[in-house]
Amino acid sequence: MNKGVFIVGTDTDVGKTIVTAGLVYVLRKSGINTCCFKAVLSGGIRENKKLIPGDVKLVKEVSKIHETYEVMNPYCLETPVSPHLAAKLENVQIDREKILNTYRRLSEKYEFLVAEGSGGIIVPIIDKSYFIYDLIKDLNLPVIIVARAGVGTINHTALTVKFAESVGLDIKGIIINRYTDEIHVKDNIDTIKEITNKEIIAVIDDLNNYKKNGYEELKAEFEKKIDVNKIIS
Repeated sequence: MNKGVFIVGTDTDVGKTIVTAGLVYVLRKSGINTCCFKAVLSGGIRENKKLIPGDVKLVKEVSKIHETYEVMNPYCLETPVSPHLAAKLENVQIDREKILNTYRRLSEKYEFLVAEGSGGIIVPIIDKSYFIYDLIKDLNLPVIIVARAGVGTINHTALTVKFAESVGLDIKGIIINRYTDEIHVKDNIDTIKEITNKEIIAVIDDLNNYKKNGYEELKAEFEKKIDVNKIIS
């Protein structure tokens, strides 16, 4: 498999897609031919009666990537539940080999891939037999963990790190998302670093208006906060 990273969240809705979009944008701006890959997405959206992966659409729009949805996201499901359940409800058979072959096709076109998970690290992709962490192993990618900044993040992040370590994954570091300048948030970050002994790659502000003006706020924040060498090394 080619060079890349895998973005995994400590939970659903921690901002994995914003982080993925920001990383892809910064890498491409630095001259590295980069794309994103999302094996399975549930909660797809309808545009002109066609089901499309909203997360992948965001990444494409931020970085103006001219690539097909089908290659960036081999399985797009409509029901907003865990991928294995969405597939069952929609009578879709998820094929591990199709996922891996699609990834290989994408890797032949790009220098670097940012793969994004679905939910947390132990989310099932294929009914109780193939999980997000299995996919990470198959792709042989180091992991960047995205964690929220607020209350509850210490436990969620520490558990994610410990589980990832227990199954032999290579953790590159942690990105803290939705930072607000509050005392408990600052303490959360310090405590996570101390408990996990992992590098805090970046602390991303809470971006309330990231979609405005061509994603100007998102782009500026990631240009300011991301050291490209920490992502690609």
